[in-house]
Amino acid sequence: MVVLEVKGSSVRLGIEAPEGVRVHRDEVLRRIEEENRNAMDSPRESVAGDVHQPAGKTDKGREAMSTFKTVRFGEIPVSESGVIRFPDGLPGFPGAQRFLLLETGEEQVFYWLQSLDDPALAFVVMDPVLLVPDYLSRLVLPEWDREFFSPIPSTELTAMVIVTFSGETATANLLAPLLVREAERLGRQVILAESEEWLRQPIFLPKKNSETP
Repeated sequence: MVVLEVKGSSVRLGIEAPEGVRVHRDEVLRRIEEENRNAMDSPRESVAGDVHQPAGKTDKGREAMSTFKTVRFGEIPVSESGVIRFPDGLPGFPGAQRFLLLETGEEQVFYWLQSLDDPALAFVVMDPVLLVPDYLSRLVLPEWDREFFSPIPSTELTAMVIVTFSGETATANLLAPLLVREAERLGRQVILAESEEWLRQPIFLPKKNSETP
């Protein structure tokens, strides 16, 4: 801990850490952990349709398939080439390091990100570009995350954001996207800034089962 500034009776402190070590204010990290925990409570019914692995994420002809029994979806097939690894886990879930992306009936909008370490853990995720078209070009990663993703160009990164459903409303956590090095299927949830501006971005969904006049 270092003293950055002293003004009268106020003292501003900073943290010294080795390069590559992630440092966030405790309250910011706690908010991201809380958002992740809230999101895992989204009911399966919040997203329509059955689930399956996206085309192109598996290589069934060259590898053996295994299965994994989940709480929401029962037993699902798993191919090793489709597994996304988060070596650091996710905030609030440090032991959840292996996930599988599942398509839903709301194709190319919502996906389920199912943990392969915890059968009960699954998040609804979506492409942030659907909400903010220039989202990827606006990303400014903290230094420790730039090291993790460098020198991979942004065109070879996949971005997902976690969606939380609450009653009739849904919000996306644009503040802490999941970025994946696509070639290696290796990812990390990054915290972009210590601001809540993008923490709960509203998602305006079409009404389901609307009557045609």
